[in-house]
Amino acid sequence: MKYLSMLSIMAILASILVLAGSADAACSSCAKEADWSETASAFLEGKAMSDEPVAFGPKMARAESSQFERRTEDAPDTAENASDPGPASIALQSINAAPAVINSTATSKITVAFNINNSERTNQGEMQLSANAQIKDSTGSEVAKLPLIRQSAGLYSTNWTADVPPGVYNIDIAAFSLDGAASFKDALQIEVLD
Repeated sequence: MKYLSMLSIMAILASILVLAGSADAACSSCAKEADWSETASAFLEGKAMSDEPVAFGPKMARAESSQFERRTEDAPDTAENASDPGPASIALQSINAAPAVINSTATSKITVAFNINNSERTNQGEMQLSANAQIKDSTGSEVAKLPLIRQSAGLYSTNWTADVPPGVYNIDIAAFSLDGAASFKDALQIEVLD
């Protein structure tokens, strides 16, 4: 009985060894790398096999076949597609600060009016616009960046508390929409006094 159990254990071990020897661990995406000894050695030594990163995953799939390219290729040539009015432009209608001359630690309200031209949206009230004001000192260094809050169609404002040394401060305006973007350098000046 003892010999029979030893014989069956030896048979099982022999069959496992035979199966393990014929097993192949290669995957379909690794077909060009059937021998892993070179890449395993390089990995253990901390060396790169190639300077180019391996492309895989959803990002690679999007790069190979883009839904956006298919839409433009499949789209029929209609009057809308044939005549492109060009990108929308954001125009700065007006900008002011009330007051424009303030004492240090006082607050000034900055109000900006925008107009978007060549937009698919005919109503300016429908525009989704994001804008900010960048306040810079006389050396050009940024002292504050403030979001402009929508008050009504095309009209945006923010409050700036001048916790800065006396001097003249320039304001740059940047505006972004789904239809375009624009920036207006040195659009306004505010003077801060002692």
